[in-house]
Amino acid sequence: MALMQRKKILTERGFQFRFARFVLFYMTLCCFATAVIVFYATFSVLSEKLVGIYPQHRLPEIFSKAYWAFFAGFAVSVPFLFYISLMFSHRIAGPLPKIYRTLQSIGDGNFDVRLTLRKKDELRDLADHINNMVEKLKERESKK
Repeated sequence: MALMQRKKILTERGFQFRFARFVLFYMTLCCFATAVIVFYATFSVLSEKLVGIYPQHRLPEIFSKAYWAFFAGFAVSVPFLFYISLMFSHRIAGPLPKIYRTLQSIGDGNFDVRLTLRKKDELRDLADHINNMVEKLKERESKK
């Protein structure tokens, strides 16, 4: 049985945006810190060598261009990183409405439900536990 692809990327909008912001914030923080460390370490070593090659008045221009290139690359990468984190959050947030509906059905006493998620969804273990719980509840109900 082939599982259908979800049509909507934003299934749990609030959760997905919070998750994407969280991932983006920490990815950005780590990338920025790494880039600054590498950038300043490299330029501190290079500046001593560049002084002998370029006239003193050209160094600020060279550093300025390097700063702009760094920040431009950073600004271009942020939307891309946000999109990637949003797509990853879909693997977590996508199954949530189906899980909520299944749990509501179980709460209403319907033990004939089976929760099936896509192969790439992150909450497949939770779905397996819910399915095991339903089987045990069904067994208890049949013993009464």
